[in-house]
Amino acid sequence: MKNIVIASLIALLLSGCVYRSTAHAGKDFDETKATQLVSGKTTDSQLVALLGEPVKKEIVNDHEVKWIYEYVTSTAAVKMFNPNPKVDVSKKALEVLLRDGIVVNHALTNPGTTQYR
Repeated sequence: MKNIVIASLIALLLSGCVYRSTAHAGKDFDETKATQLVSGKTTDSQLVALLGEPVKKEIVNDHEVKWIYEYVTSTAAVKMFNPNPKVDVSKKALEVLLRDGIVVNHALTNPGTTQYR
């Protein structure tokens, strides 16, 4: 009887154990500064001063390049004795098209957090 009580207490204590892990990808940026970009006026050097270097640059053609600012955070939580982890993913991205060093267009995507159960 004593062994059953001890085993039950251990199982009860372990059932509340949660392992959490957080991972980041990309480079965080202040998305509110995207409102300061002016198509046809903002230069590449002003863009760097405002947001820093982008995560990647994609050459579109001889005159155009797309700068991509992107940041992803994912948090996973696994509860003991539960095979289904809880995963939350947040992503924000800013794509800026430059022609000959001048911003011609930009798009901000910030859908918030997606939850996977």
